[in-house]
Amino acid sequence: MDRAKFLEQITADAESHVELLQRFIQAPSPNPPGNTAAAAQVLREYLSARGVETEIIAPDGLEKPNFVAGFVAGEGESGAGHEDGGSPEPDPASGQRVILNGHLDVFPVDTSQDSRWTHGGPWSGHNDGTHIFGRGGVDMKAGTAASVIAYAYLYQHRRHLRRKHSSVALTVVSDEETGEKFGSRYLLERDAARAKWKGTVMINAEPGGLQSIRFGEKGTLRMTFTIQTLGVHGAYTHLSEGATRIAARLIGRLVEVVESIEPQWDEEVRKQLEREEVGRVIDEIMGDGARRSVLTPTVNIGTIHGGIKVNMIPDRCVFEADIRLPIGLLKDAVLARIDELLGDEFPVTASYAVQEAASNPPSHCSPSHEMVTALTDAAETVTGRRPLAIPSLGATDAKFWRYHGVPAYVYGVGPETMAAAVDERVSVKEFLSVVRTHALAVWSFLGGE
Repeated sequence: MDRAKFLEQITADAESHVELLQRFIQAPSPNPPGNTAAAAQVLREYLSARGVETEIIAPDGLEKPNFVAGFVAGEGESGAGHEDGGSPEPDPASGQRVILNGHLDVFPVDTSQDSRWTHGGPWSGHNDGTHIFGRGGVDMKAGTAASVIAYAYLYQHRRHLRRKHSSVALTVVSDEETGEKFGSRYLLERDAARAKWKGTVMINAEPGGLQSIRFGEKGTLRMTFTIQTLGVHGAYTHLSEGATRIAARLIGRLVEVVESIEPQWDEEVRKQLEREEVGRVIDEIMGDGARRSVLTPTVNIGTIHGGIKVNMIPDRCVFEADIRLPIGLLKDAVLARIDELLGDEFPVTASYAVQEAASNPPSHCSPSHEMVTALTDAAETVTGRRPLAIPSLGATDAKFWRYHGVPAYVYGVGPETMAAAVDERVSVKEFLSVVRTHALAVWSFLGGE
């Protein structure tokens, strides 16, 4: 089977792909609470019907399962090709192990707004011919379904994949939206078979826009600041400025100081980020001005709490800062500048604590990797447009592979409605394009005939 026939078969089955995504969306999996069992079952039944065996790995209980599968490239269709404990590991010097990754859990729903959904509520999976509606359709049930479908076709035609000593694995996880401790991170760091899930290159279909391949993403530095001072009657401002006013001054200076820090890029990243067409694509996908936000640290004050009564000067104020770290900037450099700021201007009143569990460094890999070429060529075949390698504002599980030195890339549907309160919806055309692009990229990468 040649490349064109492989793609033709996937394209011909478009109706089946759309039906799978609808059933997947119709299986609610909001996190919290994180029960993804029904959603996982939809995908596992699809794979089972196509001869693919999956294994459940559920460190946080069967209500929050991860499931995995794997096969060796080049093996026949008579039953060989399923991985087991004795399957050979790929030789990175001569072969590759491609990891397809996605997550089952989605953002929760404000049930008070269910009636505002256009087509029967947040779990309808309604297809109006252009979009499929439902919570998680964009982030990232379309992408996860695309990975599962691509894996099924690659498995079916595995004997045509001729890159020696190579293999493919599928990792579908539950714990992505609320910490990732029991999802991808568990598979890579704590599972007994973690070497299998690491691979040599990973691709993911989080929402990113068909114009781009994400080769990196900003990190997070979450901090809690506490201001303590004298609290007195509201008329006695000559005795105390009050914790909330001090907090307001600190917030202004925090934004000013942190957002002026310049990242240090390596030469390959610098050349990619300085390309004008890359900046245009970043703005096209994420909104005007996004190119600056991608390249620099940003500060968001997510919560602030201070005072108990309007006519009392508060003695305490607590606020949380979400600092996003661009490629080339680590938290120690930021904390050093914050320490200097507090020591010089707020030496007595202000202190902070880092929310370590919610803080992650930025990550990136080469924007010119062989997989980027495979994805670019596949996308051009499918959509007629060559996507550009860009970094991302938001975080994905791809970072965990990059932290382990494994190149990881994201190519998925447009992100326009992923954070919408109601009527999250994914383009049918874009979803089918992602299915075909991922399958064709891996086919080409592994030497498909």
